Amino acid sequence: MARYFFHIRDHSSSILDEEGRELPDRKAAEAKALEAARDTLSHDIKSGFIDLRYRIEVEDDDGIVIHVLPLEDAFVVRR
Repeated sequence: MARYFFHIRDHSSSILDEEGRELPDRKAAEAKALEAARDTLSHDIKSGFIDLRYRIEVEDDDGIVIHVLPLEDAFVVRR
C-alpha cells in the first residue's frame, strides 16, 4: 500500500494533510479525493455558502502531485 496526502489549496493558501492515508493505488486515491471534496462541499451547503475557489491536490509519498480535483468538478448542478 502507498501513502497519499490530500491537500486543500486555493490561489493563496493551503491546508496540508500531514498524516496522509494508505491506499492500494492511484485510482483509490482519486476516489478518496472525490469523497473528500463532496464531504467538504456538504459542510458548505449546510452553512449556506459554497466556496469553489479550492481544489484537492493528491500527493504521493515522493511529494509528487498525482491528481488535482477542483471542488467545482465534484458535483453536477441540475436545474
